[in-house]
Amino acid sequence: MIDEYVNQLYRSADPDLPETKELKDETRQHLEETVAELVFDGYSEQAAMKIAINRFGGEEQSQALIHELQLIQKLFAKRILRAGIVVLVLSLMFGFSGFIVRSTSDISESGIRYQLGEEWQATDSAPLKTVVEEEWMVTAARIYSTSAEGGRVTLEQSYGKSVPAVFQPFMSSSLSGAPDKGWEVEFDEIDTVIIGLAFALLGLTAAHVLFAIWIIIQRHRTDRLSRTTTVLSIVIPALSILLYFVTKKRP
Repeated sequence: MIDEYVNQLYRSADPDLPETKELKDETRQHLEETVAELVFDGYSEQAAMKIAINRFGGEEQSQALIHELQLIQKLFAKRILRAGIVVLVLSLMFGFSGFIVRSTSDISESGIRYQLGEEWQATDSAPLKTVVEEEWMVTAARIYSTSAEGGRVTLEQSYGKSVPAVFQPFMSSSLSGAPDKGWEVEFDEIDTVIIGLAFALLGLTAAHVLFAIWIIIQRHRTDRLSRTTTVLSIVIPALSILLYFVTKKRP
């Protein structure tokens, strides 16, 4: 009678799902323990079964609970997948934006170095402070005098603003000028390419984790989760997702 009741109780649930099997086992165990206690108290086995079933709850209430649990699981899996897709797209956008910002704000193509070098050569002074404070990508500027052979000789003038140590990995230096005229200008700049690639790497890592979680949930729901598929889902989630859809059972 208990087996019939349990099977009837979970008739709308997918029998192949691990969750369904687990719920059926737990329900059966709970009912059997309750029946054993009632029989020990003096009830007949038939009466004990009826009392245990009534205590457990009505069939309609249990069916609603099962359906709600399944919906929650599916909704959670969908949100994980959507979050993974959003993070993946954003990470790619950050990666490309670094190159775009760099190409549209390239100081080396603006002629600023040449202007500074020419002014320094004419007046022994150049407005480095103005350049550093007005150009958001430039954090420091230096002018070097060079020998006739073009080698760097002396640091003639410099100006820089304070940059927190945490941002140092995202900085780069570039040197150019007119060595034949006796000067070169060096800039320390915020490297938007490095920043974009760093954000892209973080985003891809987060997307990797989210996709791995999603495919593990899906394989667990369809009772196709093994040690091999778990490792594959963690190491190469994209391939695991492809295999999941290729091998997915059609209704």
